[in-house]
Amino acid sequence: MIQRLRRLPLHWLLVIIPALYLLVFFVIPNALLLSISFMRTEAQVLTNEVTLENYRSFFSEPFYVGILIRTLWIGVVTGALVVTVAFPIAYFLTRTTSRWQGVLIALSLSPLLASVIVRTYGWFIILHRNGVVNNTLQWLGLIESPLRLMPSSFAIIIGLVHVLLPYGILTIMASLQGVNPNLESAAMSLGANRLQTFFRVLLPLTAPGLAGGFLLTFAISISAYATPAVLGGPRNRTMATQVYDFMVTILDWSMGSTFGAVLVLTSITLLFIAARMGSRRGAL
Repeated sequence: MIQRLRRLPLHWLLVIIPALYLLVFFVIPNALLLSISFMRTEAQVLTNEVTLENYRSFFSEPFYVGILIRTLWIGVVTGALVVTVAFPIAYFLTRTTSRWQGVLIALSLSPLLASVIVRTYGWFIILHRNGVVNNTLQWLGLIESPLRLMPSSFAIIIGLVHVLLPYGILTIMASLQGVNPNLESAAMSLGANRLQTFFRVLLPLTAPGLAGGFLLTFAISISAYATPAVLGGPRNRTMATQVYDFMVTILDWSMGSTFGAVLVLTSITLLFIAARMGSRRGAL
């Protein structure tokens, strides 16, 4: 087998190795996940009985559907906020002529050096009932009693935006680097103001980068576990936290696999639709 691989051209090896990696660590596990979702679990034991009851239970239970809707909503809002916040930062880092440009880029990406758990618990300290925000507002006399900032979906979104912001900056920076700054100067020399230049020149040219940043952060946020578990609590469950509860706490592998399969299929479907819409827009 090894000798046959050595005889293959280099470009085939570059394709086969990643394909095998995806097959072993993505395709096969997801196929097993999908197959288990069609089986019944009785008394915390997985049986060989094939059934559609898991999916029927999922889509007929408002609580489960609400978790899916909340997860998708958090993903959309997080992706939109990441792109909105990341664009001006990426624009400044790309266009600046300062000799400190490399240092500034490193600082903007420095949150990646810390664990997601560490950053999430940082927001836990800030947003807690007795945290930094409430103590500061009470000290300033703006509020009499602490605000309930967490656990909530708001806290989950804030934490995810902070965690995923570097990914948005990197994606948009790559898109901005492909836009010639002279195009903006030419538009303004022809009478366009900065706002018109942004909407008519810069935004259309960087739209693929913005879409890529949104899709990347959306896909990561809907599958995130640590941030929703810490900042959301049991009242603001997402698909990932519910999968954990079914798999580890309740030991209902069938429903846990059903939640996982629905999450994977939903995200793939939405990403496919977004990619198709982007390709059609690019063709126009």
